[in-house]
Parts: sequence; C-alpha cells; structure tokens
Amino acid sequence: MAEPLQFDPEVIQNAIQLWHKLSSEDQTTVRFTKKDGNIRIMTCTLNFEKIPQIDRPKKLNLPKILKLMQNSGILHVYDLEKRGWRSVPFNRVEYIEAGNRRYKVQPIKRLGTDYDRNKL
Repeated sequence: MAEPLQFDPEVIQNAIQLWHKLSSEDQTTVRFTKKDGNIRIMTCTLNFEKIPQIDRPKKLNLPKILKLMQNSGILHVYDLEKRGWRSVPFNRVEYIEAGNRRYKVQPIKRLGTDYDRNKL
C-alpha cells in the first residue's frame, strides 16, 4: 500500500490559485464537503486534452469563469470518473492532490458562502 502524501508547505489561498493548479495538471484529486455534508473525493481535470471532444466547451470565457468563482465560490471541473462537468465549492475544498503533491486549501469567507469547515 502506498504511503499517503504529505502536505506541501504551499497553501492554496484563493480560487484562482486552485483553478491554476487544476488547469496545469493532467488530473487532480479534490477532497471537499458536498452541500449535504457528505465528503466527496473526485478525480478531475481542466486539461482539455483529457476531456472528450463532445464535452469540451465551445469557447472559453475566462473573465466569466473568474467572475463566477469570485461571486459564488464555485469552480467547474471535469470529473474523469463520471465523465461530466461538476461544480466544486471552493470554500468546501479540504485539499487537492496534483503531481504527487498534496495542497491544503484555505477557505475564504468573502466568496458566496459563510461555510466554515471548522464548525463541523
């Protein structure tokens, strides 16, 4: 059995850093809490080469993506196991694994939710 990854000293502090990490890797594992309180571990990507042609967006509107992330705290990623687009609430992400490294994600209160993982 493989030894679990240690946390990298770098902490992802905002949705744009998370988006950048996800888009720079072929695949990423994200652990987050769903709206219903269940934990979800998802293998996902933002690398269009890994997304089937039929599922790729027709155009990429980066300003719209960034505005959505900033206003609602939601990031859309492609789930490689379920083969479809899924929403990931940035403030509910515990960590991501990318490129044999694990990164903690710092919740930000100003994004569209008052969720506080420490109150669970």
